[in-house]
Amino acid sequence: MDLKDIEEEMLGDSVLARLSALACQERIPLFLVGGYLRDLLLGIRRKDYDLVLAEEAASFIPRIEEALQFRFFRIGKEEAGTVTYRISKKDLSVDLTLFQGLTIDPDLRRRDFTINAIAFSLRDRRFHWVEGALEDIEGQVIRVASARSIDQDPLRMLRAIRYASALNGFRIDPPLKQEILRKKDLIRRIPGERIKMELDQILLSPRLGGGLNLLHEVSLLFTLFPELKGLESLGPNEYHHLNVLSHILLMIDKCQWALEWCTQKENPLFLTPEDRLVLSYATLFHDLGKQETYSQDERGSVHFYHHETFSAKVAEGIMERLRFSNALKDQVLQIIRNHMRILNLSEETKETALKRLIHHMGDPTPLLVLHTLADKEASRGILSFSRDEVIENHCLRILELFQHQEIVHPPPLISGHDVMRLGHPPGPKVGEILKAIQNKQVMGEINTREEALQILGEKFSP
Repeated sequence: MDLKDIEEEMLGDSVLARLSALACQERIPLFLVGGYLRDLLLGIRRKDYDLVLAEEAASFIPRIEEALQFRFFRIGKEEAGTVTYRISKKDLSVDLTLFQGLTIDPDLRRRDFTINAIAFSLRDRRFHWVEGALEDIEGQVIRVASARSIDQDPLRMLRAIRYASALNGFRIDPPLKQEILRKKDLIRRIPGERIKMELDQILLSPRLGGGLNLLHEVSLLFTLFPELKGLESLGPNEYHHLNVLSHILLMIDKCQWALEWCTQKENPLFLTPEDRLVLSYATLFHDLGKQETYSQDERGSVHFYHHETFSAKVAEGIMERLRFSNALKDQVLQIIRNHMRILNLSEETKETALKRLIHHMGDPTPLLVLHTLADKEASRGILSFSRDEVIENHCLRILELFQHQEIVHPPPLISGHDVMRLGHPPGPKVGEILKAIQNKQVMGEINTREEALQILGEKFSP
């Protein structure tokens, strides 16, 4: 698509047509920049717009709001020059920032990569770009827009990997790779929440495995997660054909295989972005505890007994460092703590044990199944193949049982008041009794309130 076609396409967009009409009428120096233009040149259509406005024209922001029929909300800090005016609706996303000076060109040179350093004037209907921008979009190269780009914002090292993961066929310019290798320690200056935002985008990209391998290649993986470094030297055993770190990186790719396998087995799973992040972070962190639990028996066999408990402890520290939300952190830890449960089930395991597992896991149960399948598939040691059918059968049955909400969230038959009426004081003991009664309900041993009260009186009187 050439620039004339791009212009026609933009002015055929109702949002941009309104903004361009306003900019022409009022002579407002308003520009469309970055990803929207890049993606149009790549044949990708999107509905989120990045706009920049000359600072001297900031008084026109209410007119822009009127044209869009929405009001902006402000994020960022004015004293740091990071204020963004944002509209975020279901079918519309607009970011507006201010630039200093009379022209757009200095602003473009301050941008991260040449592929994003392109602008279209909605007033004059002319394109602007830094040298090499169009060539790099066509050649699918991620190159810095200026020699100071990484120093200005070290987070751009992660952003380069995010673009390489999200934009099919794009590669990082070799000199930029070398610069990241030299300057990787600068990433430690960046607040944890900003790092996590970029990591999230890498893990949500179509090539998340490729993104993690790139992080490893440029040494950012160990810079961000020094806790992973020791896993590279932990070798294979009877169940694994790779060292632990290589197993993790392969397993990340196998999560997509696990999703497709479930669909083929007529148990399709539909993951939200939050689900995908839980699964990816749990996969990345699930074997961290193997460094502390490594042992070798008299026959030379390697073991990592109870490594999941240690993995959860280390993972919790990482997630606190990167400012994970409590909801995301709790689900990741639940997968890590329980990631061996399905793998350790025997062929003789009864359905009641599967029900207990589902009730214990709750809503993240399907994510545990996917984690288990990916773990199995990324483990190709001499003893692993004999377990495949057993693990797969348990996974399928768990997914089938999970459809029964009375297993996952059984309606309570009794309450804490019933327990306390027996003479138990308020406290943790009440919860333990309720949990014991609920487990019997899940197992099908009791089905009515009367049966629950009978068990309560017989087994739990103080």
